[in-house]
Amino acid sequence: MTNTIVTDTGKLKEELLPAMLLDTNILVEYWMTEGMEFIDDTDSELPNYELPHLQVVRDILKSEKMTKGMLELRKKFLSGTSKVTPVVTPLAILELIGWHAESAFKQSASEAAGVVLIQKRSRKQIGDYLKKTLELRKAEVDKEDKNKPHETTGLELLLKETWLNPSFTMAHGLAGLLQVDLVNFNMQLGKVWQKASAYSYLQIGLADIMHILVAQHLGCEYIASFDSDFKRVKDIIANETGISVLTSPDEILAII
Repeated sequence: MTNTIVTDTGKLKEELLPAMLLDTNILVEYWMTEGMEFIDDTDSELPNYELPHLQVVRDILKSEKMTKGMLELRKKFLSGTSKVTPVVTPLAILELIGWHAESAFKQSASEAAGVVLIQKRSRKQIGDYLKKTLELRKAEVDKEDKNKPHETTGLELLLKETWLNPSFTMAHGLAGLLQVDLVNFNMQLGKVWQKASAYSYLQIGLADIMHILVAQHLGCEYIASFDSDFKRVKDIIANETGISVLTSPDEILAII
């Protein structure tokens, strides 16, 4: 797959340009709208088991400017008619895995123990709960009787719920986006001092700095991000790299 997407040096193939690297926060918003582009709730009857207020919540969410914009982006990327290639790297996928695990655990915990309780838990505390889940599931598997038919357990379901499924991710969650391997990307000290130190000086986080450097390495003309830090230094990124930073669905829609 790599040979059809990037050159030996790691640049995107010319036929894939212009390209736009998607920051993780864009990826999360894109993920959350998965499936919504095919549903028009106003024209469908409520399922017999669904409470009426859930329909109201969906209508409110879909009327939000951000959600509406992301739905338009998703439809455009899925149609394959975008003039700019939307690119996702392993860095963003790693961050997506972390976000999904935390969000899915909080969802399950809110149903089991209430939203108020889980809202007060920090990300590190959620990490402790996830570690406990892995430990308990491992112990459960070790005790299983291999001679008996397998029965799905609560721990198994919780792990499946919180662990991002690669097949679903590629076929559904990130459908329409080009997932790209990082080839021949390196970080020499000279490059850090010359090309990245200003971002760190301006209090840009390491993950965001890596996204900038990777976008430059791939030859992307755009970075899409809703992060306020990117918006704050977009002029510096443009001057240093020639990459334009897009900070809203409307800005992205305008160029694709």
